[in-house]
Parts: sequence; structure tokens; C-alpha cells
Amino acid sequence: MFQPIPKDAPMAPPRRKQRSRPNEGREMKLRVPEEVAARIEKKAKAKGRPMNRIVIDELIDFPALEARATFTELLADMETTLARYGSRIILADLDGPLLEAVDHLLAAKTDGELRARLDKLRFLRRDMVKHLMKQ
Repeated sequence: MFQPIPKDAPMAPPRRKQRSRPNEGREMKLRVPEEVAARIEKKAKAKGRPMNRIVIDELIDFPALEARATFTELLADMETTLARYGSRIILADLDGPLLEAVDHLLAAKTDGELRARLDKLRFLRRDMVKHLMKQ
């Protein structure tokens, strides 16, 4: 039968926490926003895996995501640089014909020649303005 324990009886010593095994990892308790918890639960159900595994997988993927984001930023900067460079090349390509058209305009001897050459100059100017507006 059961005997009552005397009030002055010594208590058992507190249990010591066992150290985790080296490959077992460390326990961490987290509070996450509700929307994050819902997303993790949904992913865990869809994959048929524990929520803990989903959190670990996402933490493992995080450095790769940061690197990918940095790469995406660099790629966007490179696209901008190439677009600017391309527009400068187009304008540089138009500089030659523009100077040639001005020289021809200045060399015109008759009114008819002057009008024809002014038309060519207007055409080149329109192309330059069009390329400048695209920037």
C-alpha cells in the first residue's frame, strides 16, 4: 500500500539535462507570425514532412536565396548599363551622318539643293530625338 511521505524527507536531486549528440543539432524555440506559421504548416502538409524539417530546409536555402538576390540586382544593373551603352552607340553612329548632312547643307549652291539637304537633316534629327526619348 501507499505510505505518506514525511514532510522533512529529502527530495531527489534535480535531473540534469542531457547534452545532445553532436549531429543531433540544438533545440531552438521560435515565435513566428501567424502567416509564417500557416505557410509552414501548409508546406509541411503538402510535402508530408514535419514542420521542423520545413523550417530547417528554408533556413538552409536562405544563403542561396541571398546570393541569388544579389545576382539578380547585378544583372539588372548590367542590363541598364548595356542599354545606356547601346543608346550611346546608336547616337555615335548617327553623329557621322549628321555631320555629313550639315556639310552637304552648307555646300548647297541652289535653293532646290538646300531644301533637299534640309529634309535629310530633319530626318537624321528625328532619328536622334527618337533614340534619346527611349532612354
